[in-house]
Amino acid sequence: MSDTITIDMLKNVSLFNKLEDSDIEKLAQIVQKGTIPANEEFFKEGDEGDAFYILTNGEVEVSKIIDGKKVVLNTIKSTDENNFFGEMALVEELPRNATIVSKTECEILELEKKNFDMLLRLNSFVALRIMTALTKRLRADKTVPKTESKQESVPTNAKIITFFSPKGGAGKTSIATNVAYGIAKYLNKKVLLMDLDLQFGGIAFMLELKVKKTIVDLTEAGAMRSFDDIKNCLVKHNSGFELLSAPLKPEQSENVDSNHLRKIITLSKDQFDYIIIDTHSLLQDISINALDLSDVIMLVMNPDMEHIIAVHNCLKVMDSLKYPKEKIHLVLNRFGSPFSLPKEQIDGAMQKDNVKINYSIHDDGKVVSNLINNSKTVFDDKEKSDYRNDIVSLISDITKEKLPPEAGQSSSGIFGAIVNWFNS
Repeated sequence: MSDTITIDMLKNVSLFNKLEDSDIEKLAQIVQKGTIPANEEFFKEGDEGDAFYILTNGEVEVSKIIDGKKVVLNTIKSTDENNFFGEMALVEELPRNATIVSKTECEILELEKKNFDMLLRLNSFVALRIMTALTKRLRADKTVPKTESKQESVPTNAKIITFFSPKGGAGKTSIATNVAYGIAKYLNKKVLLMDLDLQFGGIAFMLELKVKKTIVDLTEAGAMRSFDDIKNCLVKHNSGFELLSAPLKPEQSENVDSNHLRKIITLSKDQFDYIIIDTHSLLQDISINALDLSDVIMLVMNPDMEHIIAVHNCLKVMDSLKYPKEKIHLVLNRFGSPFSLPKEQIDGAMQKDNVKINYSIHDDGKVVSNLINNSKTVFDDKEKSDYRNDIVSLISDITKEKLPPEAGQSSSGIFGAIVNWFNS
């Protein structure tokens, strides 16, 4: 490749036309321009994917070997809306699933995976915009055959629930952990809790669980041949749920990618009733894959303007990813805290996104902090707690099962009376 490109060139590419000028400037530093003669192979089926291409002039042919014969699947022209190819090299580290040959002399823009990965680490928002467009194309494209990993049959036993927040400090980890505890202990279900906050996840530390192996041990070649390999990396909590811990060292997080996540889910899904995933607060490749795989997304927010704005932007991304509205459950945490906005104001802000708050979890900051500091869940506490009742109600709703009376505790006042009436 040769010739670095100008910002104006990128502005004319539909894939990038919604980026801000400052974002395009960053992108222009890593995208390269080139010319490919007619009848030249960009790559062939089975090659290692190391770059993706945008066709700015010309036409290419997409083919695949089926039953020993070459089958032309599609042609891509520079005038097409989706005038790019090789995107799986950015989304997943998989071999090329088709052969691309230039039909005419082609002018292209090339983005190498190593440079995209660097952009992802340095400017995740720009990379997210590109990833969103790529994912949208992948879902809409019916002509490109599925790769072997996409053809794996995924059992349909476990219900996958992912807790996500676009802002840190929302309390999603505590909620996810308490939900896993409640489902395992009081509904006697098999639960896998995955700590997917790969850099700074601390569920094992928070619960004082002794971890010998983590998710990073599953990333070595041949480490996931069956569920038994995953089982060896799990640690069991006394409530009954099993934890797949985040790496013990932040630098090990780079060893875990979306391929590993999908393989873990594929091998584990028929072993559990529920798989609960706690993610980090960045919409990157692995978290987007977790959201893709989920039956329910628990979008957690605090009752302040920063979280409202972040959730608003997050919902726009989820809409572009074509997630159905019913898949997204909005959880308002720390409701009633001293800094909480009025419920009417929060409801009004959410109505602009045509969503409603599904669950409100009342503020019990002192109770929750005390439990975390003492390595306990809310169900280990014998004190009365509105927080505990709210967790019980959330579990009952998402599982469609009634928890036994000992799961909840009576609260004083009218709220406690209402909760007890609904649970009776």
